[in-house]
Amino acid sequence: MPMTSEPNRDPASQQPPASAPHPSAPPAGWAPTPLSGVTRPAVPRPAAGGGPSAPLGGSNLPSTRIDEFAAPRSWWPLVVGVVAVLAAALIWASTTLRPALPSATKPSPTPAPTATAPGRPFVSPNERYSGRWEILQSEWTDSGVEVQIRISVDKGPLSYSFVAFENNSVTASDPLPAAHSPRFSGYPIETGDTETGWLLFPLERGQATVILANAAGSQMSALPIPG
Repeated sequence: MPMTSEPNRDPASQQPPASAPHPSAPPAGWAPTPLSGVTRPAVPRPAAGGGPSAPLGGSNLPSTRIDEFAAPRSWWPLVVGVVAVLAAALIWASTTLRPALPSATKPSPTPAPTATAPGRPFVSPNERYSGRWEILQSEWTDSGVEVQIRISVDKGPLSYSFVAFENNSVTASDPLPAAHSPRFSGYPIETGDTETGWLLFPLERGQATVILANAAGSQMSALPIPG
């Protein structure tokens, strides 16, 4: 096949096409007008120190564990367990630490109450002497009243004396020897001893009182004489 030769072209005609004119630089102090109502999205910055940054599109939210969605733990099993342990401890203590019952022993016989000694108690002013005394009987006569008196001494030796007076009078009368016997010896009465005797008081018949005194005349007790 015969080859066709291309026609020769003028080199001037093969120059490249003219390029578009370059834009001129902005004047000094020019700044772009900010877009109103548009917030520029924040671009995450790499961590300080040149560390690896988060992968593009990765999430910065904290990780979520599955147990966070579990129901809250109940304390009832623990409470029931503690109550059961306490109940078991109380049962063990009541059965193990129970004091031993005392062995049955024959009760000791109760002593019979001691009969109170008759008479009215008396005590000396210095509390060194004490005992009991009583009027056993009395008899009015033209001379006055004869009185039988018994003295029992708990703490002695007791030296004693007597006076009597009518209840409507303040005059005291000393005793005289009585017609009845026995009469008082006039000696001190020792501890545990008893003495009984008759006395005559020259009083008008009526309500009267006899006084037991010590040897110095200090009153220790008094008893009424029936009128």
